[in-house]
Amino acid sequence: MTRPGLMHAIVIVLLAAVPAAAQLRVATWNLTNFSGTDADRNEALLTSLFAEFDGRVLRPDVLVVQEVNGTAAANRLPGILNSDPRGGQDWALAPFVDGPTTDSALLYRTSRASVRDVVVASTGGTSPRPPRNTMRYDLAIAGYDTPVLSLYSTHMKAGTSGSDRDRREAEAQAIRADAEDLPEGTYIMLLGDFNMRSSSEDAYVDLTENRADNNGRLFDPVNSPGSWNNSSFFRFLHSQDPVSQMDDRFDLILVNDDLFDGDGIEYLGDVTIPFSRTRFDDPNHSYRTWGNDGSSFDDPLTTSGNDMVGPVIAQALRDAPGGTLGHLPVFLDLLVPAKVGTLASLSFGEVVVGEEGVLNLPVGNLGSVPLWSVDGIQPLRFSVVAPPPFDTPLDLYIVPAGGATEFIPVTLVATTAGDIDTELRVVSNDPDRPEAIVRLLATAIASCRADLDGDGSLSIFDFLEFQNLFSSGDLTADFDGDGELTLFDFLAFQNEFDMGC
Repeated sequence: MTRPGLMHAIVIVLLAAVPAAAQLRVATWNLTNFSGTDADRNEALLTSLFAEFDGRVLRPDVLVVQEVNGTAAANRLPGILNSDPRGGQDWALAPFVDGPTTDSALLYRTSRASVRDVVVASTGGTSPRPPRNTMRYDLAIAGYDTPVLSLYSTHMKAGTSGSDRDRREAEAQAIRADAEDLPEGTYIMLLGDFNMRSSSEDAYVDLTENRADNNGRLFDPVNSPGSWNNSSFFRFLHSQDPVSQMDDRFDLILVNDDLFDGDGIEYLGDVTIPFSRTRFDDPNHSYRTWGNDGSSFDDPLTTSGNDMVGPVIAQALRDAPGGTLGHLPVFLDLLVPAKVGTLASLSFGEVVVGEEGVLNLPVGNLGSVPLWSVDGIQPLRFSVVAPPPFDTPLDLYIVPAGGATEFIPVTLVATTAGDIDTELRVVSNDPDRPEAIVRLLATAIASCRADLDGDGSLSIFDFLEFQNLFSSGDLTADFDGDGELTLFDFLAFQNEFDMGC
């Protein structure tokens, strides 16, 4: 999809301004046969996730992990994460499914997200099936009802044989088929250990190719296809193996196009630009392979002199796998949607037919700054549509979160006398409330008050109209303004009639 140039500029400004997570940060990590019983590994896990270096910290809000050794290990994870105050201490485990071998699990901060559903998207087993379950976790973002973020966790078959590739392709086909059945507008991410050496592998092509039905199509947000294995060209994206040799991009995050269309939940980055070949802190992307500063190609992860995470975190990333082949975490940041705020109604009171009345309608972005920060919330983009006899400018307005308000002039020029009750629409990129309805109220009165039939002149018909109003108890006939209908209203009407228009 084509993204507005303004959105590109906003992305670059936000990436330059925010070194640590101010948005919704989603990470994936193959934990390498994790049981949760090794205190040293647990400490390395916490340091890797929550320690800070030079203003940079992983500290995810949602963490998808692979190679968890069963239910007991999964159940230990929230307690481990909540033992460290640096991580927020509100971690919970999504409902866990114990599969045929090591498993995926999803952990999330309850202040930032909640789980709507957990689905086995592909069932693992013996060949020719994939070895492990592919899980789908449907999340809601804190403060929002409508957007659903569906996260697939994969740990595909390792190896280079034809059978290995076939089992990866079977899993990829199942993932895409499941994604194609999700409701239109679902935000989709596939995260995990793909065990692929190249984007030309059939499994990767199945996930990303253009088809007649593209509802489940996925994209590399850092636009870096190629042969990743043992290529220094992709050294900043390599995630395996920090213990012995960094030379493979096995761990990836793919996204669907709803995450880069400029609305709703949004990848913080520019998917049209490939990831930098010269620096780890690419200003065009929030996507990072945590710990990889590009200096470790064909070597163990650099510890002393690691420019990205420093020696302490780098050593923890090497220690976290427990001395065996391991992986680095991969993460990206998402902007959360804008939320429209405006009035429920706008009342003009009494307006004279033919004369102009103008009121300003305030419209603001009510995204929760305490929760997401100004930088973590999409700008509110909206237009205002009003029916006759009202009018508004036909402009597109953009309002950041954090208190800024646009005041939109709403103009009324009534052509006939009577009550006006209609609706104005604020059309915006708020997914929970794409059309905010504002009730417009007014009472149009003739320029000559005694001209009750509104024909511009005084005649017997105005007397008849006064009599009808008086008889029906309509306070429009209250010409003396005392709140009651009495003989004095007849006299007051007669006086105004005699003065003429």
